[in-house]
Amino acid sequence: MKSIFTLITLCMFSIYSLSAQDLIAVNHLAGGSEFFSRLDSAVAHSANGDYIYLPGTTLMNIGNLVIDKGVHIIGAGIYPDSCYATGTTFLTGNITIVSGADNGSLQGFILTGTLAFGTSQANQHVSSYFVSRCNLSTLYLSNNGTDTTTSTFLFRENIIRGHVYGGHSNANFSNNIFDGQLNCFYGATFLHNDFLWGGNKTLNSYVKNSTFSNNIFKVSCVAHYGHYTIYCTDNNYYYNLFTGVLGFYDDYFGGCFAYDNGFGNISGNHENVPDSQIYTSQSGDAYNIHDNYHLITGSPGIHGGSDGTDVGIYGGEPFKDGMLPVNPHIQFKYVAGSTSPGGTLNIHFKVAAQEK
Repeated sequence: MKSIFTLITLCMFSIYSLSAQDLIAVNHLAGGSEFFSRLDSAVAHSANGDYIYLPGTTLMNIGNLVIDKGVHIIGAGIYPDSCYATGTTFLTGNITIVSGADNGSLQGFILTGTLAFGTSQANQHVSSYFVSRCNLSTLYLSNNGTDTTTSTFLFRENIIRGHVYGGHSNANFSNNIFDGQLNCFYGATFLHNDFLWGGNKTLNSYVKNSTFSNNIFKVSCVAHYGHYTIYCTDNNYYYNLFTGVLGFYDDYFGGCFAYDNGFGNISGNHENVPDSQIYTSQSGDAYNIHDNYHLITGSPGIHGGSDGTDVGIYGGEPFKDGMLPVNPHIQFKYVAGSTSPGGTLNIHFKVAAQEK
């Protein structure tokens, strides 16, 4: 019943969007729907557990949006090819999640600005927050990189273009693509991610007591410039694929892991894998929507993970090509510009359910 009601809401939403400005639908957990032209208004009129559906639009300016309740915000998606009928959801501005937003989620949109948790240490604690299938820039999991409480986050199947700042947060990242550096993590888990740090760049800084399993580290390790980690300690590395050597070096200019004061457990890693034995196609160092990040035939990463699946984003519970959100997706829509002589409005929608 929930899926049918959501589908009806989405179809009404699309009809309204064709005839007027792009509208935002709020599907209330208590029943009923409302439509708004601004995301801050939609959040203000929502309650914990409500679903907020964003339209596909060229650009939506959200300013500096603060979310203080456990709502679920779902866009139309981020890939143009997958969102042909609806358009992608493209947000310009910043989103800050603060205390009170426990059990909320974000899904299915591109964000140009920062996604941050907390405006101060007093309101940065958020429990059980889920972010999936978004294209994000800079990410702050706590204010000023510190959190003495136990916040819990799950980031799954996202494109993260900028640096990520952790703090003392219980963060779990799975099946994401990272273009940016990890900073100030403690006790985090990274499972089946792709780190696309080509060129002379540092991957991790001040990451401690964290576990990396079944990831791809595509990093150019060059003495004097390129390093996997700086000032990182006691991290565990299991069944990852490295383009360089996983090793410990005291000399800052001596190798890939510089100023690393020691490792935790290490086992099953694939080292010195050439670029030609990783992806089916990749046009450059950074993420590109047109590249194919499936492992190429013969790659040592195929079934090379600790769980017997591929290392990288297509292992474990695999990355979903097209990155469509989980709600029913409109594949085709047609609404006539006028009614027939008999007063009938011709409407045609084709909608597909999502398996995950």
